[in-house]
Amino acid sequence: MPIIELDMLIALVNRRDKLHHIAKRLFEKISNESIKNVVIPASALIEYELILRSKGYSEDAIRDDIQAFMMINNIREIPLTFKVIINASMLREKYHLTYFDSLHAASALIHDRTVISVNRCYEKIPNIKLIDPREVV
Repeated sequence: MPIIELDMLIALVNRRDKLHHIAKRLFEKISNESIKNVVIPASALIEYELILRSKGYSEDAIRDDIQAFMMINNIREIPLTFKVIINASMLREKYHLTYFDSLHAASALIHDRTVISVNRCYEKIPNIKLIDPREVV
């Protein structure tokens, strides 16, 4: 079950994002189960919320977006666990990832080791397969 990284969540809701049409097609494929068993790590939802809050979005708007993600067919959520947090810390030390990228990577390693994202930072982590969404839509 591949994880969806933050970049695709933002691209899906932001029509001005250069990857909006890619994200829209990606989520259509996920929804109609052409791409199966996709998950969103809780860390991506937290990062999404923090970014929107820093830009002044209302709690209602943020909540609406999170609820919309939750309603997409064929998507589940991965919880943020002790194991994810500890593994993320080790990944930050070893690969110099950002805080949230390390959490997403740790979630991927614990699950199926696949990330759908345009963020190339995951390429330097052994055992993680990076899927560029532009190549699957």
